[in-house]
Amino acid sequence: MSTPERYGPDRIIAFSDAVVAIAITVLLLPLADLEIPEGATLGDLVRGNAALLGGLTLSWVIIALFWLAHHRVFDHIEYFDGLTVRLNFLWLFAIALMPVPTNILVTSDGPNRQTTGFYIGWMLLISALLMFIGMHARRTPGMMKPDYTATPGSHEARYRSYLITAVFGICLVIAMFAPQVALYFLLLQIPVDPLAERWAKRG
Repeated sequence: MSTPERYGPDRIIAFSDAVVAIAITVLLLPLADLEIPEGATLGDLVRGNAALLGGLTLSWVIIALFWLAHHRVFDHIEYFDGLTVRLNFLWLFAIALMPVPTNILVTSDGPNRQTTGFYIGWMLLISALLMFIGMHARRTPGMMKPDYTATPGSHEARYRSYLITAVFGICLVIAMFAPQVALYFLLLQIPVDPLAERWAKRG
């Protein structure tokens, strides 16, 4: 009988942090190619590149939130099995490619169903992968640290992952009818933490 795969968390978390750091840096590289006309002011630069700056800022913040959500799950995992490692590699692959849908969005002629749907759909994929990792970890005996599984923080993390994924799903549907509105609806991520905390206290 073969021994189940088990991996220590330290190297996997360190590798994940490095990939996210590279992705979030590559995301901002288009700023290095900005052409600055002679005599242009900072206001001129911002107004002339509003779509680029807005899209890059939004993606930067979302990747940072994904990294924070990743740590909230992985900091409480005792060990990783083979499935968790493979799902995490898929998650990292999606994070590393985040500059692609961002670039497609900011270089298009305004938000449309295709570009906005692809952009939000990619974030939905990232969120769903992390949600599945958390679900698998909680359902696998001994994978989560025993002093964490029964705490309100564990319940809050579960609700948070559901809510974040649901917000991206709602935004994707809205993008099919009102692409510009869908991008603003991404701001619904802001009240996710207090809402998840409230649900955890009730549950």
